[in-house]
Amino acid sequence: MKKPYLASAAAVLAAVTALGPAAAQAASAQATHTLTVWLMTGEITPAVSDQVNAAFEKEYPGWTVNIEIQQWSGISTKLTAALASSSPPDAMEIGNTDVAEFAASGGLENLAGDKAQLPDSNKWLSGLEGPAEYNGGLYAVPLLAGDRVVIYNKAMFAKAGIRSVPTSIDQLLNDGTALKNAFSTVKNFSPLYLPGEYWYAGLPFVWAYGGQIAIKHGHKWAGDLSSKSSLTGLQEFQTVQNDLSVPSSRDVNTNAPDQDSVFAEGKAAMIVGGGWELGAITTDNKALKGDLGTFVFPGPTAGKPAPVFIGGSDIAIAANSPHRAQALAWVKLMTSPKYQVEMAKVDGLMPNATTLLGIGAKLPDQADFYKAAEVSNFTPPTPGWATVEADNVMETLFSQVAEGKQNVAQIAKSVDSQLNTLLNAQP
Repeated sequence: MKKPYLASAAAVLAAVTALGPAAAQAASAQATHTLTVWLMTGEITPAVSDQVNAAFEKEYPGWTVNIEIQQWSGISTKLTAALASSSPPDAMEIGNTDVAEFAASGGLENLAGDKAQLPDSNKWLSGLEGPAEYNGGLYAVPLLAGDRVVIYNKAMFAKAGIRSVPTSIDQLLNDGTALKNAFSTVKNFSPLYLPGEYWYAGLPFVWAYGGQIAIKHGHKWAGDLSSKSSLTGLQEFQTVQNDLSVPSSRDVNTNAPDQDSVFAEGKAAMIVGGGWELGAITTDNKALKGDLGTFVFPGPTAGKPAPVFIGGSDIAIAANSPHRAQALAWVKLMTSPKYQVEMAKVDGLMPNATTLLGIGAKLPDQADFYKAAEVSNFTPPTPGWATVEADNVMETLFSQVAEGKQNVAQIAKSVDSQLNTLLNAQP
């Protein structure tokens, strides 16, 4: 599509050509092109993106970058309409589990042929790369990540006689018993407050025992929750949840009540939370400053952490963008080690590659979050996953397991049946 501003620039250039080469050269220098990039609110700040834009504009004289900040609320509908138009944003940030939905619609450029020239492409976090791959193609580039670890109260651990953090699920259960005994007089106390609907914290149990949400066979997805490995993980989740968290937590999520408030009030010695929750806890209870510790959620084998669910964003290029080369150049800059490290230091966002996770040790309170990201997993990269999330299928699964009103195998079989339908639905 010929943009109005390009038409205007061409007209100016034609008008002054008759005035001589010097005038034509000056007019040409004034002609500019614009690359439009959508970034999501609350993440990459101008302090970082302005540096990337400056580097891009130096590489492409006559170009400017227009960053448009988008809100998460309603972004799916807005992005669907934009990608279907003849003038979409050239590049856009997309939640990592949402990439397949837009790839299936034909709205995203397949970057598989460009992967070798993309920075750190052989070291991307699997939890970001996996969801960006769809039907053999690569439809986005890992941009930024976030995960969860166990946040614990050091003073409570000390009172319970716990001298080191648990490195296996069995040790976690044993420490939970010690905490129960030490705080038996605290009403509604949870050694580990673990809401039943909290599927981000539930999935690592499944993965730790070798299970999966679903497996692709040919062109079809099949739910895997009924497999022996997945069932072992689900049963272990039930054990930990029931033993360490109050009964009232079995059918709720992290916001009702707010788990940070539960922890801040001294009603829990541990929660599974993100890095942003450290600040929320100390805001609720300033006395806890200096008493917060973290550790990676353990697996069944001592010293081997459970795979963590990686949330975050990838960045894609619109199939209808007339500026593919320039969009790819901007994406390569933004996802390069130089600006990924800058993003981590300035914005507190986790970079996209395992080779960059070492910087976490230098960032306050972030070391364990970066360590956890070394072993990550992801949800099935298929458009149907959007419906799974919208229908709260995972929340229902884990809360039913926590409540224990049905046999775990029956619950898993029922959810597998749902997944067989939803994950294979045509977009």
